[in-house]
Amino acid sequence: MGEHTIKNLEEVLNGCIKKDKRITEKNITNLTAPGENFGSIMLKLDVTLKDENDGTEDELHAVAKMIPSDEFARKAFNIQVTFKNEIGMYNVIAPTLRDFQRENGVNDVINCFPEFYGARINLGEENGDVDENAVLLLENLNFKGYQVVDRFVGFDLETAQLILKDLAAFHAIPLALKLKKPEVFDKKIRPYLARFRPFDMPDEKEHNSMFIQILQESDKCRPWLSKVEHIFENIKTILEAPPKEPFATIAHGDTWINNTMVKFENGVPVSNKLLDFQVCDYKSPAGDLFFFLFSSVRLSVLQNNFDDLIEFYHKHFVSNLEKLKCDTGPFGLPKFLEEMKAATPVETVHCIGMISFIVFGKKGGPSTQFNFSAPPDIEKMKANISTAAKEKIWYLIHVCGRKGWLD
Repeated sequence: MGEHTIKNLEEVLNGCIKKDKRITEKNITNLTAPGENFGSIMLKLDVTLKDENDGTEDELHAVAKMIPSDEFARKAFNIQVTFKNEIGMYNVIAPTLRDFQRENGVNDVINCFPEFYGARINLGEENGDVDENAVLLLENLNFKGYQVVDRFVGFDLETAQLILKDLAAFHAIPLALKLKKPEVFDKKIRPYLARFRPFDMPDEKEHNSMFIQILQESDKCRPWLSKVEHIFENIKTILEAPPKEPFATIAHGDTWINNTMVKFENGVPVSNKLLDFQVCDYKSPAGDLFFFLFSSVRLSVLQNNFDDLIEFYHKHFVSNLEKLKCDTGPFGLPKFLEEMKAATPVETVHCIGMISFIVFGKKGGPSTQFNFSAPPDIEKMKANISTAAKEKIWYLIHVCGRKGWLD
């Protein structure tokens, strides 16, 4: 996609622009570097608005999310479902959660979403198909001081805790809504949660064999190789397991470092926004926590604080349920640790691939590792997996094996 345009922009922004203002200038450029976003086109939109009464001007800075230009990516990310569901997250789910909190006397409502400016699924919206004119407009968080933390570095302890507070609220509030007002949950939340199935990798057995070879390089992983092999062999069956109650709630599905933005003041993290809700699902919150910790928190932080971070998240998860007057008996820490174990097979596969090729993958350009028109060069792919990625994977298997989560 060379020059970027958004047709009928005024109509999309209609809900957030006052009637006496009109667009006089607009500038649309790429927001992210090639290779830094995988399931969509992300554009930076700067708009000048002029007041027709007094002639004053102000600026609107937005991010425009559009469907990927590549047909394979469109199918892989199931944009006919996921794009609509992400719009639903901002204009239906988020306000529903806030209304529910206020009804229960909570004034400090959930605030981990960027501001929603408008959206459409096609130009005329005469049918339900998502096409190349689909667009989601959100505030540009950069102008409020938010930033994406370097994925090669990862989150320190303080930043991880800040994000875990938001993640706990994101999971617990809809869970409380499900428990107390199930009819509202079924009407306003559940329709936007579609089970996302990752696309089949070509030569999947070769990929799995490569990962097993990487695990064989570490003495700490060898005791659990057979269990990991069993997971790889049965992952499709494992993915079909129904959501577990009573913990099932909104799950983000992709809680890694590029899907959150943090605001720092004098080097201290003070605020966080969650992003990219296109693969939200209805399942245990433990999967999001597992994936976040292993994909995005620094290895040194995990080595010193892994159990503490789980307990930190759980404390805030339960606290949100208590604020909404829910019985927290079924959601104690021992029960939640069972959820972590149950999430381990799926999230282990998720993490290993993500850590190897995305989190520690090439920066600044599209990865040649994802050319699906040609057979993969497994040896070359293996050679490109960094030492940092391997160490994170080794730690994951060692911890989960030692805890009995791979059984």
